Amino acid sequence: MASTRRKSAAIALAVVGVAGLSLASAAQLNVDSASLGAATEIVASCQPEGGAAIEVGFQNAYAGGAYNTTGIVLSGVDAACDGLDVRVTLADDAGTALHEFTGTAATGTTTLTTPAGSELAAEVESVSVVISG
Repeated sequence: MASTRRKSAAIALAVVGVAGLSLASAAQLNVDSASLGAATEIVASCQPEGGAAIEVGFQNAYAGGAYNTTGIVLSGVDAACDGLDVRVTLADDAGTALHEFTGTAATGTTTLTTPAGSELAAEVESVSVVISG
């Protein structure tokens, strides 16, 4: 029964992540002027309702005359999310996926880096985060 609920929650998160991207507000993510400005609402069933939001940060490196996004840092991850799968997708202004980071959520801060290449930071318009397990 719990496994069925988890699978349902994961599917629901994926649907919300894909269908609701254009409706999300940057203010809900605590995105500030020090970040890239890309934002989407983050919904994780393991993150307590009314609790702190998961904040998204970007790791960028200068190479070849431009800044590239080489990693994602998720802050404020609740202990209930610890050990669950996390998937972060960067998209351009048309909603086309540029790169996907995958890994395992950790309590507090989760850092995901790309082992092969990176994306031009200037092309990143939105970020979607799904935590499921």
